[in-house]
Amino acid sequence: MIVMHGGLGNADETERTTGMNRVAASNQFMVAYPNGTGTRLMKKRRTWNAGKCCGQAAEQNVDDVQFIHGMLADIAKHHPLDRSRVYATGISNGAMMAYRLACEIPQDIAAIIPVSGTLALNSCAGAKSVAVLHIHGSKDSNVPYAGGMGENAIAGVAHRSVPETLQIMAKAHNCASSREQNLPDGSELTSWNCPSQPPVQLRLIPNGEHVWPGGDSRRNRKLFSGNFSASQAAWDFAKQFQKSP
Repeated sequence: MIVMHGGLGNADETERTTGMNRVAASNQFMVAYPNGTGTRLMKKRRTWNAGKCCGQAAEQNVDDVQFIHGMLADIAKHHPLDRSRVYATGISNGAMMAYRLACEIPQDIAAIIPVSGTLALNSCAGAKSVAVLHIHGSKDSNVPYAGGMGENAIAGVAHRSVPETLQIMAKAHNCASSREQNLPDGSELTSWNCPSQPPVQLRLIPNGEHVWPGGDSRRNRKLFSGNFSASQAAWDFAKQFQKSP
């Protein structure tokens, strides 16, 4: 499971706040926490080039797709790695990067679980073979559900909406209708009908903010009090999928 930090975040912080290590220990899978691009003066404030967003990485057109591809190859040299079962998740700018990986190196990624971040590319036809579970709060004030620039946004970018992002994914997966259901943990699940293709799903957190649900940071605890764990949901979803040889 690749877990990518948000804009102006870093790998160490993301490892502490997501709680993914606990899920990995219980389910015996590896987690990689890569670092995006920082600056000489802001080494701990890093970003990913996810397309339109964000920061130094996008401005310098850093090839983060090739970086992640190379990272996987390096991990495989040192650890037993089932390349058919590699998954990507992340928050905000990291979620946007997960989308870019699905779009541009779908051969490497079996499923993505973007949290609080939308597609920052113009198109994503390549993602048709990658399962998608998008997690988002309905009151996200950084990357608004309805799109645009949130009142607490820091990237200076008008973000694509969640519905438009998932419409693009549904089109790539040749999906038809969708259905909605309320889950016991309080989230709302929308599932698209995608015959012969991996699924596209949305877990919407009613009144949810721009956080990693169930995470360990002070901000997460302040702004999220539900029973939903994004880390557990990411693994429960991703483990169903693997790439065909």
